[in-house]
Amino acid sequence: MKAKLFFKNAVILIVGSFAMRALGVAFSAYLSGKMGAEGMGLFQLVSTVYGLASTFATSGIYLSVTRLVAEELAAGSYAGADDAMRKCMAYGLGVSLLAAAALFMLARPVGEVLLGDARTVLSLRILALALPFMAFSSSLRGYFFALRMAGKSSGGQIVEQLAHMAAAIALFTFFVPEGDLTLACAAAAGGCLGGELVSFLFSLALYLADRGKRRFRRASSRDITRRMVRITLPVALSSYLKSALRTVENLLVPRGLRKYGASGSGALAQYGMTEAMVMPILTFPTAFLTSFSSLLVPEIAEARAVGDEGRIGRLVSKVVRYTLLFAAAMTGVFLFFAEELGWAVYHQEGVGSMLGLLAPLVPLMYLDNVADSMLKGMDEQVSVLRYSILDSAMSICLLWFLLPMYGVNGYIFVMFASTFLNATLSFARLASVTRITIRPVAWIVKPALCIVGACYAAGTLLSRAALPAGWGIAARIAASLALYFILLCATGAFGREDFRWFARVFRPEKPESPRQS
Repeated sequence: MKAKLFFKNAVILIVGSFAMRALGVAFSAYLSGKMGAEGMGLFQLVSTVYGLASTFATSGIYLSVTRLVAEELAAGSYAGADDAMRKCMAYGLGVSLLAAAALFMLARPVGEVLLGDARTVLSLRILALALPFMAFSSSLRGYFFALRMAGKSSGGQIVEQLAHMAAAIALFTFFVPEGDLTLACAAAAGGCLGGELVSFLFSLALYLADRGKRRFRRASSRDITRRMVRITLPVALSSYLKSALRTVENLLVPRGLRKYGASGSGALAQYGMTEAMVMPILTFPTAFLTSFSSLLVPEIAEARAVGDEGRIGRLVSKVVRYTLLFAAAMTGVFLFFAEELGWAVYHQEGVGSMLGLLAPLVPLMYLDNVADSMLKGMDEQVSVLRYSILDSAMSICLLWFLLPMYGVNGYIFVMFASTFLNATLSFARLASVTRITIRPVAWIVKPALCIVGACYAAGTLLSRAALPAGWGIAARIAASLALYFILLCATGAFGREDFRWFARVFRPEKPESPRQS
């Protein structure tokens, strides 16, 4: 029953997350048309500072709510779960108001001195207003995940994305003259604010409706506070340090490119193309992985609470294996169809070349995404903290020395080194605490050969098909993925045991027979 509920929620989250990512990529293409590569780079700088502020406003809240509520429900105490929810929301309100006040008051020195561009000041002040709504929404999403109500959490995120897009498009349409990057960035920031506000109101209504259905005696426990601090503190410190160091990294990139010889607008354009245009495509398929990763936290936390090590091992092994199979497919698609895919989405030169160059990062990025989630579910926040600090410190040192000498090539090298280090350390720790065993041939070699053969065959067979550009690339990618699955089955990389397992998970429940007296 638990497996059925897990994968039922996973399907809901996958559909919702896929829709949200599709909307996000489409909106990114819309913004690039309105702002250009330089404008995208400028807003990416604003987003970097906003990301740091949002980290201070929300870090640890989602994980604390998810784990504490899941653990209290496993113990049969909804009153304890409600107490955890109230305390986490109070904590989130306090830190988010502090972060919002700091960002609003420091917007001018941050924009003019730290970012070196006064056009960012207005956007920073607008985004400061979104932080309290983001903190509340984070708590509510954690609550819904802990109760396995994936549809409500996914619905809130889709509503947020739609509101974000609608608000931004309205602002661009009525208030932003062509070529004014100050107001263009402000419009994009206004869209973020609108999305966070609407998402908060939507999620709050769902939470109050659910809470009103439950009968319990309100309770307060110091143990909840102690456990909340124990979870939140290392996660928050990890996020603060990682985000701060990541902010330094992002600020070093355009400055390093300028030292290499690029103009100010040219450096912003190169930076914007990589971070705001290419990376969203590479991370788009993680809609699937993010869904599983989010659901893993309460599942693993509950299994740890009852000492079920066997269930943890089985779950981790299957997720790692399917992550590698999925990552192989996406890597092949990005390598073989980079130019066509980049042009189909953005209609700009250079995006496809950069996409193909960064495609080998995909397996490491996806594996690191899943490993981090599972480590947090197993109370390994301190390990994640250590790896984040080491990774960011190394990246900053490399960026400082390599960017002025090698420009974009140095930036790409740093991205590969950073991703490799983080993924390797995270997975090594995961393997240590769960004792899983990797089968390199079945999990890595066979999938790699299958996707190469599938992409080559599909590209060759459909190369002369008379299809419009957009439909042509879609058809080749779909054919490649279909052939990849067939080859996985033919080589035994995906076998009868996998089919039987999925059949058991998704088989409808049989109604219970009436008891005879």
